[in-house]
Amino acid sequence: MISFEGFGVGLVVLVVLIASFGYALVATILASFGRAVPWGPPWSTSLVPVLCLLGLGIAGYLTFVETRQVVAICGPVGDCNTVQSSPYAKLFGFLPVGLLGLIGYLAILAAWAIGRFSKGRLSDLAAVAMFAFAFFGVLFSIYLTYLELAIIRAICIWCLTSAVIMAVLLLLTTRSALVRLVFEDAGAS
Repeated sequence: MISFEGFGVGLVVLVVLIASFGYALVATILASFGRAVPWGPPWSTSLVPVLCLLGLGIAGYLTFVETRQVVAICGPVGDCNTVQSSPYAKLFGFLPVGLLGLIGYLAILAAWAIGRFSKGRLSDLAAVAMFAFAFFGVLFSIYLTYLELAIIRAICIWCLTSAVIMAVLLLLTTRSALVRLVFEDAGAS
């Protein structure tokens, strides 16, 4: 059964996820009308590899727990083992959600590296790809956090931490992607 503290933490994370998603949507709408994209200093994407490495560590640990069916170390808040043993821990009944997280963080990290070490159109596409991967990651994290709170009735602090990392990645990649998209659209006119 979910504890009050666990529910509160899960609810806060869900609000953070929805807020980051809302920010990305509003920023996208503003950019599409030629308005300045709020927040996000240009250097913000330099934090992406650090967050991806943290996310890879968490997703790797959860993949290990899911595939080896070992007891997760959860800490004082939540019940990771209930979440990890639920039918929702595997997408389509066979793909561990942790593995999907590993793939997502690797994709964001690869897009960051391509954007950082290339020029021109490839760099622009990499910035948009980072944003798209983080956008999808936040949407999926909203779904998973909802499942934890409403259906499974247990939270996994590892899962919630990964969700927060994904929300921060979305915030950090939004400006860079939209600046490049707006520049690209302006050049095409």
